[in-house]
Amino acid sequence: MSDPSKENKLVTLERIEQAITNLRKGKKKLSISAIAKKAGIERKTIYNRPDLKERCDQAILLQMEIEKGAEEIAATAIETSTRPSGKRLLENRYEKVKQALQNEKEKNEKLLEICRKHVIEKAQLKSRIEYLENKIQELRDRQLKPFK
Repeated sequence: MSDPSKENKLVTLERIEQAITNLRKGKKKLSISAIAKKAGIERKTIYNRPDLKERCDQAILLQMEIEKGAEEIAATAIETSTRPSGKRLLENRYEKVKQALQNEKEKNEKLLEICRKHVIEKAQLKSRIEYLENKIQELRDRQLKPFK
């Protein structure tokens, strides 16, 4: 297999350049396969010629950077357009604090109810203890009385 002539190399490079330009205009994703197909050459020609491979890689990398930049700009635009104002931030914060306060009030109500139940239970237990102590005292008093 002989080396392609210098003129043939230039023609191939021009075809690659034209293919890249056309793919960009058509907003197509650049790849070695797409560029080779559009240029009407085989992929192996690109891979076998470092100058063509480098040019294709540059075009692909540039497209990726442009897309990444466009995505970042779009994300920033969305973030900026949806970012709430200072007043809205304060309102959101107020609502969160208000909701947290309401939750704490509900917890306090539940705890108070539990405390009330414990106070009642304590009073019942205290009453029961007094009753049992009285019974114990009565039994002791009976045992200490002499038999007649």
